[in-house]
Amino acid sequence: MRQFRSIQSFLFFALITSFVCCKSNTNSTDENPENPPAQQAPNVSELFSQMDSNNDGKLAKSEVEGPLLEDFSKIDTNNDGFLTTEELEKGPKPEGRGPRENNSNSKNNVQKDFAVTINVDPTLFIKESLLQEITQEEHTLSNGTKALCYVITTASQPHEHKMGPWCPTHIEDGKDKGGIWFKDDKVYDVDGHFIANLKEFYSDEEWALFREDGSVKVTKTQEECEGAAKPDVEEEYHNYCVECLPEYYREKQSTYYIPVKPLYLENSNSLGRDGIGVAFNGVNFEAPAPTHAILAAHTLAPLDDAGGHVNPHAGYHYHAVTGSTKEVKQKDTHAVMIGYAMDGFGIYAHKDADGKVSTDLDDCNGHYDEVRGYHYHAGSAGSNQVLGCLHGASGSMSVKG
Repeated sequence: MRQFRSIQSFLFFALITSFVCCKSNTNSTDENPENPPAQQAPNVSELFSQMDSNNDGKLAKSEVEGPLLEDFSKIDTNNDGFLTTEELEKGPKPEGRGPRENNSNSKNNVQKDFAVTINVDPTLFIKESLLQEITQEEHTLSNGTKALCYVITTASQPHEHKMGPWCPTHIEDGKDKGGIWFKDDKVYDVDGHFIANLKEFYSDEEWALFREDGSVKVTKTQEECEGAAKPDVEEEYHNYCVECLPEYYREKQSTYYIPVKPLYLENSNSLGRDGIGVAFNGVNFEAPAPTHAILAAHTLAPLDDAGGHVNPHAGYHYHAVTGSTKEVKQKDTHAVMIGYAMDGFGIYAHKDADGKVSTDLDDCNGHYDEVRGYHYHAGSAGSNQVLGCLHGASGSMSVKG
């Protein structure tokens, strides 16, 4: 087979075609599909931005499809499970392939052969976390179908644990003064020693989060928090430890629409920018933190020991599961249940009662058994990934305040 001349050509034919197909339902019926208007091929950076649904500066398997997904391991030269623009530009030239099947209706391709499907149990949510009684309402799901959903409104404030701390204030502070950080699937205490040794930790001489007197540069106000807690960190907050306090956003309310009966889809959906699920305490689980953008500015946005931190958009939320929230023990040795994904499927802890990790999980971190039906397992605390994607028709989440 012939090869594409460049990775840019590969990306254009393999991916931009799917973007056009996804938009085909909005086109006029007069258009001739055999003679589409000529389009200028976008460059790698533009394609990357379109695919990077959570703006974390890298592409997970759940964010790509087609030939790019098939050749993921070849392009991922450092084997970290993500693709960068540099890897795309320098990636191996794949062999040409025949035309792909049109999957524009894939969202309606429902898996119907599960013997067991478990409905959402609203009584599992902590009553003190709710701002109002859980109700039911018909709602349009991500695949366009309407379904009965639970409406859950919370303040995203945990009742089982305190929030924080996140940033130590001095390089001599112990681990009780800071939170946690992650790298290469490992979790590290963000104490003063960790801050003082960031140059060695990241092999980068530009790290300088502390002053000559040993004090750590920490965001101290809501304005400073909002200048630093975003992918495009304002330059004056480069080399800062980012600490946004819950009291800045006390008025925030999170409303979740979660289908009463989950609907499994054969084709998974990438994680959006809003919440991907909710713990039983009403705090939302978020997509992976945009660490590439954060670290590029030499900033650190630690999680607390419960795996959460605060940002201006969502308020307090989780990026990791550490065993700090309400858990529902199972009758067998299966991992405890910790919440629900936005598609209504249950989320369970990373390890079971014997400390074992499931080895048959799909890209979304999900699998099926005859007791719980299809369900997810949270990624390890150091993975920066609670879920990999969603395999069901999801409801929605909105934040006010």
